[in-house]
Amino acid sequence: MTDLSLLYGGDDNLLGDNMDNSYSPQKINKMSNNEMYNGGHQQAQQAQQAQQAQQAQQMAQQAQQMAQQAQLAQQQAQQAQQAQQAHQAQYKVENIQSMNTSLVPVNNNNSYKQPPDNDYSKKRGNEYNFFDRMNLKRTEVIKLSLFSLVIVLGISIDRMLTYYLSKYIGDNILTDFQEFLLRISYPITIFLLLWIFKAI
Repeated sequence: MTDLSLLYGGDDNLLGDNMDNSYSPQKINKMSNNEMYNGGHQQAQQAQQAQQAQQAQQMAQQAQQMAQQAQLAQQQAQQAQQAQQAHQAQYKVENIQSMNTSLVPVNNNNSYKQPPDNDYSKKRGNEYNFFDRMNLKRTEVIKLSLFSLVIVLGISIDRMLTYYLSKYIGDNILTDFQEFLLRISYPITIFLLLWIFKAI
């Protein structure tokens, strides 16, 4: 029995050694596979990190480009505003100059004729004759005649109202106070009418 047990035990040991020997290359393969897997996983992580860094860099570049574009747009808007202000200032200056030139009489040297050099022309200077002065005062005379016609119109209305007012007072029996009120109402009415027309 001992021989058999030794034999079997030795066989078991041999089988165990054979099994250990047979498993050792597999273990080596597994270990190498594990190392390769770990190395590939680390490389993938590094590649992913590098890709993320590139994406972050690209996003930063895009943000810088957008900021530059915004600055350019703002500068263009400021330049446009400055150009518009300059144009408005130039327009105002041109208006002021045109107003000044319209107020200042223009001297045409071509139309100006020098008088002859004699003593009579030096004495007279720029004097107008009688008919020229009459012609120059024509508009003032027309205004004066219109004003005089307005005065005549007022006198005629006054005579008409005075006639009818006197007739009314003569036909009716009024006390002295009533007659006074009626007579004073005439200038008061005219004054109120003038005030109303002035307010309009």
